[in-house]
Amino acid sequence: MTEERTEEIEGKMELSHEPTPGYRTIYFIAITVGFLYLGFILLKTL
Repeated sequence: MTEERTEEIEGKMELSHEPTPGYRTIYFIAITVGFLYLGFILLKTL
């Protein structure tokens, strides 16, 4: 049973890719805008 399991684990391959430039910056900008919007709503409801 353990031999089958180790063969299964060793046989797995990892699919990798090169990151597209700009997406990380856009992601953080979108998260920041979302938090600011939620903060604005919170302040308006107090």
